[in-house]
Amino acid sequence: MLSEGCAAIDVVEKVITMMEDDPIFDAGTGSFRNLNGVVEMDAMVMNSEENCGAVHCIQKVRNPIQVARMVMEKTPHSILTGSGAVQFARLHGFEEYEPALSDVKNPSEEIKGRERSLRDIQYYVEEIRKEDHIFSTVGVVALDQAGRLVAGTSTGGIRMKMPGRVGDSAIPGAGTYCTREIGLSATGEGEKILRMCLTYQSARDYLNTGKLTDSLRKNVKRASEIDCICGLIALTRDGEFSFAHNGAFMPVYYRTNK
Repeated sequence: MLSEGCAAIDVVEKVITMMEDDPIFDAGTGSFRNLNGVVEMDAMVMNSEENCGAVHCIQKVRNPIQVARMVMEKTPHSILTGSGAVQFARLHGFEEYEPALSDVKNPSEEIKGRERSLRDIQYYVEEIRKEDHIFSTVGVVALDQAGRLVAGTSTGGIRMKMPGRVGDSAIPGAGTYCTREIGLSATGEGEKILRMCLTYQSARDYLNTGKLTDSLRKNVKRASEIDCICGLIALTRDGEFSFAHNGAFMPVYYRTNK
């Protein structure tokens, strides 16, 4: 698409849509359920003009990234959440869709018959986090022939999260960030990524030093110091690409005009 002159925003939306439709990823169709057995998804796009659109805790849509783009292009807002995001999606023709239909990652017996009080939820979620070491949030950064950068991220959040939980993916400067100089997307432990403003700090270090890989590795090291499993992809307006992570593995694909 890029070689044919397509805009970066179209490419980011298309590729993330493909991954949202693939149940292997924790985004769209493959999203994890929350403690109530409901899928709540977050997604965001941001461009090099520093405009962004995001949805938090959106339910019953197939492709949250498409709704996030609509928020950026069709509203004066940056973020819509919950029922408001769903209402906006329906007004713009997004049909009702139930993610996690196969329940491959969400066995029904894990949800049924488990009564929880607010008192035990924190303990329960902490136990889940000890078991989970793989994060399958999806992210894309693209640079088009006009020199426009766009970054996008989509996720179903952590397994068995509390209803209403928002992670880092759809927060500007946390899980997604883009300027005229650089675009970034992150994956990993959302709460800690959010607190350390991972993509913003990485972008700032790159702008100060001009060293992309060093900047990413520096901030992943900072994450390791607070016991945060995470990963980053980044692309500059000059076409330089890099990534860094501290987890077991992080699949990455990139393509250049060469």
